[in-house]
Amino acid sequence: MNKVAVSLLVLSILANVFLGFMYLGQKTIATQAESRNRETQDRMEQVKEDARKREQELDAFQENQALYAIEQSNEVKGFVEETFRNLFDYDNKNYEKRFDGVRDRLSESVISKLRASGETGSTQIEFRNEVKAISVYLSAMEMDQAKALVNMETQYSVGGSEFPRRHQMYEVTLSKEGEGWLVDKLEMMGSYEPFEES
Repeated sequence: MNKVAVSLLVLSILANVFLGFMYLGQKTIATQAESRNRETQDRMEQVKEDARKREQELDAFQENQALYAIEQSNEVKGFVEETFRNLFDYDNKNYEKRFDGVRDRLSESVISKLRASGETGSTQIEFRNEVKAISVYLSAMEMDQAKALVNMETQYSVGGSEFPRRHQMYEVTLSKEGEGWLVDKLEMMGSYEPFEES
């Protein structure tokens, strides 16, 4: 019985040692797996962060591209130029009616300010204001708002007598209204005489 007890004791010790090695092996494998899992999660977080940064960069690029498109838009520049021609190219016959042609292009506040600053006297005297040249420089503020600097040259005449040509600068604020634009603010910055050096 002694041999049987010793054999059982040896088998028990061997089984415990074997189980201990298996436990240590499993523990090592679990620790390595946990470490790899943490590394994988860290990499995934880094990839997600990189993807967020790339998405923000792409959004910023697309927004800048859209703003640049507004600034370079011949359609918006044409809208401003046509609006100015309709407003400032007039004579005694169409002086009052010119506002009807731009009612859908100007806000009510702009129309009322322009009407208040204009002459309302007799239109029996023959007068004419002719737009000779317009330059429009756009700056997009947001996707639905832009500013324009307008340089306009006009020739005014009364009773057939022409006055010297005038150059005026205007600052215009535009806002997107549906598919088109609307002039929200029109401010005369001043008039000047060009200086030419020979």
